[in-house]
Amino acid sequence: MEKKKKVIEVEINKEFCKGCSFCVDSCPKECLIMGEEINSVGYNFPVFINQEDCTGCGACSFLCPDIAIEVYQVV
Repeated sequence: MEKKKKVIEVEINKEFCKGCSFCVDSCPKECLIMGEEINSVGYNFPVFINQEDCTGCGACSFLCPDIAIEVYQVV
Protein backbone atom coordinates (compact mmCIF):
# COMPACT_ATOMS: atom_id res chain seq x y z
CA MET A 1 0.00 0.00 0.00
CA GLU A 2 1.42 3.34 -1.07
CA LYS A 3 1.31 6.19 1.43
CA LYS A 4 -0.18 9.40 0.01
CA LYS A 5 1.84 12.57 0.50
CA LYS A 6 -0.21 15.23 2.23
CA VAL A 7 -0.79 18.38 0.25
CA ILE A 8 -0.92 21.63 2.19
CA GLU A 9 -2.65 24.75 0.95
CA VAL A 10 -2.05 28.22 2.34
CA GLU A 11 -4.79 30.64 1.44
CA ILE A 12 -3.96 34.34 1.77
CA ASN A 13 -6.69 36.98 1.81
CA LYS A 14 -4.70 39.80 0.25
CA GLU A 15 -7.32 42.41 1.14
CA PHE A 16 -7.02 41.67 4.89
CA CYS A 17 -3.21 41.82 4.81
CA LYS A 18 -1.36 44.92 6.03
CA GLY A 19 2.07 43.74 4.90
CA CYS A 20 3.68 43.17 8.32
CA SER A 21 5.58 40.06 7.03
CA PHE A 22 5.25 38.18 10.36
CA CYS A 23 4.10 35.18 8.34
CA VAL A 24 7.16 35.28 6.09
CA ASP A 25 9.52 35.60 9.05
CA SER A 26 7.83 32.77 10.97
CA CYS A 27 7.88 30.10 8.25
CA PRO A 28 10.55 27.50 9.11
CA LYS A 29 10.60 26.18 5.52
CA GLU A 30 10.60 29.59 3.77
CA CYS A 31 7.37 28.83 1.92
CA LEU A 32 6.19 32.46 1.92
CA ILE A 33 7.73 35.55 0.39
CA MET A 34 6.51 39.13 0.25
CA GLY A 35 5.14 39.67 -3.22
CA GLU A 36 5.49 42.66 -5.49
CA GLU A 37 1.74 43.06 -6.02
CA ILE A 38 -0.16 45.62 -3.92
CA ASN A 39 -3.67 45.18 -2.49
CA SER A 40 -6.46 47.78 -2.74
CA VAL A 41 -5.23 49.68 0.35
CA GLY A 42 -1.63 49.89 -0.79
CA TYR A 43 0.13 47.03 1.02
CA ASN A 44 2.33 44.30 -0.40
CA PHE A 45 1.10 40.88 0.65
CA PRO A 46 2.76 37.45 0.94
CA VAL A 47 2.80 34.80 -1.76
CA PHE A 48 2.80 31.05 -1.03
CA ILE A 49 5.73 29.33 -2.75
CA ASN A 50 7.44 25.96 -2.24
CA GLN A 51 4.15 24.14 -1.61
CA GLU A 52 5.99 20.81 -1.61
CA ASP A 53 8.16 21.97 1.33
CA CYS A 54 5.27 23.22 3.49
CA THR A 55 4.67 21.06 6.58
CA GLY A 56 1.38 22.71 7.49
CA CYS A 57 2.70 23.83 10.87
CA GLY A 58 0.42 26.89 10.81
CA ALA A 59 2.98 29.34 12.20
CA CYS A 60 2.11 31.84 9.49
CA SER A 61 -1.58 31.69 10.34
CA PHE A 62 -1.06 31.86 14.12
CA LEU A 63 1.14 34.94 13.92
CA CYS A 64 -0.98 36.89 11.43
CA PRO A 65 -2.52 39.81 13.34
CA ASP A 66 -5.02 40.42 10.54
CA ILE A 67 -6.36 36.84 10.29
CA ALA A 68 -5.47 36.90 6.59
CA ILE A 69 -4.01 33.37 6.33
CA GLU A 70 -5.62 29.93 6.44
CA VAL A 71 -3.64 26.70 6.36
CA TYR A 72 -5.33 23.44 5.51
CA GLN A 73 -4.59 19.95 4.22
CA VAL A 74 -6.05 18.82 0.91
CA VAL A 75 -7.07 15.17 0.85
